Amino acid sequence: MFRRSLVRTVHSRQMLAAAAGRRAVSSSSGSGSGKNNSKVNESATTAMEYKQQHPRQLRRLPRVETGTSAAEQAVTNILYNTPTAPKMQTERHILDCLAQDEPGVLSRVTGIMAARGFNIDTLVASKTEVPGLSRMTLVLKGPAIVMEQAKKQLEDLVPIWAVLDYSQTRIIERESLLVKVSILGPEADAETDADADAAFLDAQERLRALRQLSELFKGQVLDVGPSTAVVSLNAKSDRIDAFLKLVRPFGILEAVRSGIMAMPRAGSGTMFESEQAAPQASVSHADGPDLSNLPPS
Repeated sequence: MFRRSLVRTVHSRQMLAAAAGRRAVSSSSGSGSGKNNSKVNESATTAMEYKQQHPRQLRRLPRVETGTSAAEQAVTNILYNTPTAPKMQTERHILDCLAQDEPGVLSRVTGIMAARGFNIDTLVASKTEVPGLSRMTLVLKGPAIVMEQAKKQLEDLVPIWAVLDYSQTRIIERESLLVKVSILGPEADAETDADADAAFLDAQERLRALRQLSELFKGQVLDVGPSTAVVSLNAKSDRIDAFLKLVRPFGILEAVRSGIMAMPRAGSGTMFESEQAAPQASVSHADGPDLSNLPPS
């Protein structure tokens, strides 16, 4: 009996100790939550102050050291392997327009070419042997694809009878030049009679050299004055350019060019064909021009 009461006493003491321990744990946890709640209820400036006092340290990424030679090599490879922009092929075109002789036709033709972005090098417009029919020869540069569109627009104009493209045709082209050149030397101002005689002889010598140069280009001296001379030349455009370069040291005072006039060459059998050309064919009525393509008279 005594033993049973002792066991009960020990057991009750153990239960009391366990309850006291649980109460102590709950009280400590309650005090901790109160502290946290107090922190939560503080203003937001505390967080900003904390961030300022404890700045975040970011780790730097590993840096790869590359020398200037590696960068230059990379740029060189990129430039070498990058394809260049394709350039639009620009060709020289010669058009011959047969138009009705009426006002406003020339402005319409030039307006179409300007709208297509063509730069007209030369333009020659004149009457023909047919009354009421004019002929305009245009020399311009531009891409072939755009030229086809411009030709179709020219043909759609009411006053235009036909548009002939001489770009790939064997033609005869000529251009006229009138240039006024000085024949006085650098010391033209004569103060004495001796200086005047020397200046006159110098002018005659320069005139003689100008005549020889004109004969080489099959030109002609049309007018001679005390101090100037006018030379006429009818040749291709490149020969005229060469002649102007040669007479530039004389002193060019004025120059005017007519523009290119073009006409297709004769068929097979012309006397100006090269020796390697095809043999001359017999002339017959079938080889003649088709009169149906000509404009009405």
